[in-house]
Parts: sequence; C-alpha cells; structure tokens
Amino acid sequence: MNLVVIGTSWITDMFISAALQTRQIRFLGTCSRSLARAEAMNIKFGGEKTYSDIDEVIADGDVDIVYIASPNSLHYPQTKKALFAGKHVISEKPIVSNIREIDDLIEISKTATGMLFEGITTLHLPGLEIIRQHLSMLGKISIISTEFNTLSGKYQDYLQGKDPNELSLKFSGSTLVDLGIYNIYFVMLLFGLPTTVRYFANKGISGVDLSGALIMQYEDKIAVAVVAKDNPGDNRTLIQGENGYIKVNGYVNALSAIEIVCKGERFEFFVPNYPNHMRHECEAMFDCMTRNDRQLMLEWLNLSRSVTEILDIARKDAGIVFAADKNDG
Repeated sequence: MNLVVIGTSWITDMFISAALQTRQIRFLGTCSRSLARAEAMNIKFGGEKTYSDIDEVIADGDVDIVYIASPNSLHYPQTKKALFAGKHVISEKPIVSNIREIDDLIEISKTATGMLFEGITTLHLPGLEIIRQHLSMLGKISIISTEFNTLSGKYQDYLQGKDPNELSLKFSGSTLVDLGIYNIYFVMLLFGLPTTVRYFANKGISGVDLSGALIMQYEDKIAVAVVAKDNPGDNRTLIQGENGYIKVNGYVNALSAIEIVCKGERFEFFVPNYPNHMRHECEAMFDCMTRNDRQLMLEWLNLSRSVTEILDIARKDAGIVFAADKNDG
C-alpha cells in the first residue's frame, strides 16, 4: 500500500518512520504548502512525489493511504475529501474539531471504499493491557490522576501576540484537545464513560486554554487530568486503590514505565514498546486495512466519538469555542 502524508511537522516525521518499520507500506510522497519542506521530507524517507494540496493527492491513483497531520481544523474537510475519493485515511489526533464532524465521518465510513482511523497511540500500547490485567490488585479504586505537561515551542509566539496553529481557536488548537485527548483515552479505555465532566482552564488572551484540569466523575471514583502547554511540569499517572497504586512514570501517550505498589510490595514491569512507540498504532491500523476489518474500524471510531463528546462537553464547560463550532448552526 502506498502512503502519502499531509504535513511536515515532527509528528509526521515520527509517523513515517514508524510506518516504514512495519514493512507493510511504501512511502510515496508528501503534501505541503511548502514544496521545499515536502521535498526535504521525501529525501529523508525515500518518497518520490510532492503535492501542494489535498486535491492533487486524492486525484493520484497511486495513493492508497493518506495520513493527515495538518492543523486540527483541516482534519475534517481533508478526511472527507479523501474518503469520498476512495482512499484509506489516518487522521492524526484529534480526528475532528467536534461531535458533528465525527458523526458525519462515521456515516461516510460505513459505505466508503477506504477505511478511516484516528491516529492515537494510547489505544494500541502494550502498557495499557498490562495495567488492565492488574487493576484488580488494587481493590476498590477511588482516584485516578494523570498529567501531560510540556512547554510548547510556540508558547512565546503566543505571548508575543501571534496565533500559532496549536494555540489558535481558528485552527481548533487547544491544550486539552492536543494533550488531554491522551489522558481521556487512557481513563476511558480502563473505566468507561464518566457520568460528569468538568474542565477548569487557565486561558490566554485569545480565550484558548494554555493549561487546565479536567475532572471526570464516575459513580464510585474520580479521574483528574492535568494538562499544560505553558509549563514543563512533571508527567506521571497514578491509579489509587485501597490496596495500593499503579504508577506510570512519563507521558501517558507512551506508557513505558509501569510499577505497582500493593500491600507493601513493589512490582516493576518490562513494557515491550518499540523505540518509536507510534509503530504499535501503525501495525494495528495497517493490519485492519489488510483484513478489511470494518467492524473493528467502527469500534475504534466509536471510541473516537466518545472521546470527542467528552472534549466537547469540557470545552463548553470552560467556554472554549472553536471557529469550527460556529458552523454547527
């Protein structure tokens, strides 16, 4: 299968590298408004073709898979075009800006020739299953706390009055949406949908959330997700129960270092992650395409919908409105 990527950021670089390591695809080329950046990406990874816009990509009969890593607000229209053109689509997280868009894409995917996936690491990480298998050791779980903090390279630009894509409401930029999506997936995959969602945000002058705390309440437990792009912070996750806790050191989108402390005993786990942890999702999605397993695709898309719904509720609670939301009527 021939892969073309849209976008030339660091995440695209990581994705191409991971995709090639699976040996299941051929990297065909890069689409970017800057042909110089597209050519540089092709030189690095052996791509042959450069494209200046999505219309050129979907018109190319050699393209089987389109990976979309453009600004968040462009994911939905570009994905829709590619699906209608019969391509497989992997849209980097967040797959869409809001619930209306994901509902539309799910309906299209039910009859489209190509398949649709959200590029999200957490769903496919081996560490998630290790944690799931050992939750019962903790007894009654009451608190989950998970942090994803990183000082954005665009933070100073934002303070200087610029409008970088990742912190721009015009482009559906948001710290919660960009980083907190990993925390939400993690909590939801282990504990299901919360009954109540609240989001308390530290907002910048434009109204975008620079950092914040998401509260997901369940009948018998509370999950707190702290996210930040205005400070480097610390990154760890704790699942706390009456018998002890499970601790993840590092980012929740990798789950690479897991330990359990239970009734005074400590256990550390070797997590069989690939050096490029995006390879896990690439293998899962490419296998799904090869088998044409549309039922599994729809299961994953329904998870994406649930996460999108939580993000929508949280943004509404904090008064964070994207330009894309204004198209909802």
